[in-house]
Amino acid sequence: MTRALRIAALALLPVAAAGCRDYKPAPPPEQPIAFYHNVHAGPVQEGGNAIPCMYCHYTADRSVDAGIPSVQLCVGCHVPGSSAPTALRGQAQLAFPRVKGNDSTWYREGLKLLNYWKNGEGIPWVRIHKLPEHARFPHYTHVNVGLECQTCHGPVEEIEEMYQFSSLRMGWCIDCHRGNMEISAKEEAAVQARSTFIRRFRALDAAGGDRRGQLATYPNQRASTDCMVCHY
Repeated sequence: MTRALRIAALALLPVAAAGCRDYKPAPPPEQPIAFYHNVHAGPVQEGGNAIPCMYCHYTADRSVDAGIPSVQLCVGCHVPGSSAPTALRGQAQLAFPRVKGNDSTWYREGLKLLNYWKNGEGIPWVRIHKLPEHARFPHYTHVNVGLECQTCHGPVEEIEEMYQFSSLRMGWCIDCHRGNMEISAKEEAAVQARSTFIRRFRALDAAGGDRRGQLATYPNQRASTDCMVCHY
């Protein structure tokens, strides 16, 4: 990137930061199956199942994408004997039987899952979190540095129908990288220990380097805001 372009991009950062603070979440889209996150991830004492986020989104700590759970993973809980040969799928039944006269939401939605399984089809989930193609957000770097899923996606263990909790705009990311966004004490301690940006400056300190400019501008910075970090 040329010096002129870099200066122009940096000049836009305050505008981007201001623009993310008026964000109002859109209503959740209609999904092919009513999947309630609070039922799956919520605490047991409140009627949830306390399933860890990464049981379903199992690639979040090793891939750019967090991943969408496969039908196989879903039926592993909902359909007994789901590991049986494909030829026997037509005989599959839900783990929770229909009680006579009870046409509950859980049963109706569970039947939809069962039908996708029997037909060997993937569930056509409607995507909620989508970044522009020119922006790069590797999940694994953020998970491995110690950030919780809730920091970006909101209190998923309390949310019924999932929606985009955070703006995902450039200014929102910059606020966090510069240390202007509050995170939990546990997360902050992990970031301070693992961030390559912070470790690089500590190495500079140890070598007797001068980092006064960085400390004077953003003393709480957690990660780089260089354009090339997020834009290829």
